[in-house]
Amino acid sequence: MNIIKQWLVAVFVLLILFNFQHQVVEAADYRTVKIVSGSSLIVRESPSDTADSIGNIEKDQFVIEFSSSNGWSHIQVGDVKGYVNSSFLSVPPSTIKIANSKSGLVVKSMPSLSASTLATLKYNMVVENYGSVGNGWSFVQYGNVVGYVKSDFMGQTKTTTKYVNTGSGVVVRNIASQSGASVGSLSNGTQVTVHATLVGWSYVTAGNIKGYVVDSFLSTKKPVVPFNNINFNLTIKDVERNEKSTFIQKLQSDRETFLIYETKKYGYYTELTYIFIGGQLKYITYDFLPEHISYHTWDQMSSLHDILHRQGIAEFGNDYQFTYDKYSSLFTSWEKGDYSILITVNDDNLYTTAKLIYYRK
Repeated sequence: MNIIKQWLVAVFVLLILFNFQHQVVEAADYRTVKIVSGSSLIVRESPSDTADSIGNIEKDQFVIEFSSSNGWSHIQVGDVKGYVNSSFLSVPPSTIKIANSKSGLVVKSMPSLSASTLATLKYNMVVENYGSVGNGWSFVQYGNVVGYVKSDFMGQTKTTTKYVNTGSGVVVRNIASQSGASVGSLSNGTQVTVHATLVGWSYVTAGNIKGYVVDSFLSTKKPVVPFNNINFNLTIKDVERNEKSTFIQKLQSDRETFLIYETKKYGYYTELTYIFIGGQLKYITYDFLPEHISYHTWDQMSSLHDILHRQGIAEFGNDYQFTYDKYSSLFTSWEKGDYSILITVNDDNLYTTAKLIYYRK
């Protein structure tokens, strides 16, 4: 069972890499609305208990969070920007509302008609409403626009049920534009609730994912979905029954099960492995150099990674993170709804490995 031990060591190393890259993704994430769940909270100039205080925020007050790291959140309240203890912030409940004013929904920096205007949202645009702040005003968010609107200018959405109808699935974005930040993805055949459609984009919810998708990728009838191996709800029997690739072997040890196949990916013959832990699918890997006998120079490694990287962008999109350790390794990673993806080319123990790995979050 030495092969299983090798797999487990590789998985442990990859987990460290994923955790590192996931932090990079979070640092560049879009704005998030939070609410103060503790008592009066001190806003500090920098993320340290000894940093100068620049203000205080009260319990149940809304804040805009830009990022969080090491127990500190970078936030803004009104004109005050600073850092607060993350443990005193929580995600507030929200409802989905629609701009029902023909002249648009005006978003203000403060709950006052005389406050500066942040944006005017078009009729039928969807916002997340975090609730009333008094005097006929509500606190809302549309993408990175976060502010106050007149409550009377919002209405209820009229929902319909549709299905994702495209083999590659759809990317869900925080605004109705290709330039919007990715908030997840939905696979072909996924049932969604459509709340509104505007200029070719539909605002949908599906489980804990919500945001805008291209409307032409949705249909009113559920499509016939072929076997999709990038589905972490698959059981061992599902894979054994439906995987069409050439079967090589099945390995088992304690709680781990490995189903290994030969197939083609990105034009290469690869070794496809499903890794189950405790009966739950955790990893799906494509090994482009399964013999582990090849040695590549740094230029050759870079060229190989570039080929796989471009194929990955075609499959997963442009919202990737790239890192490298010169003369040693190159990585490209993506974050999807319930899994992460890593393309890695490494120089390990005087041989080169090249893998595509899907990892359940």
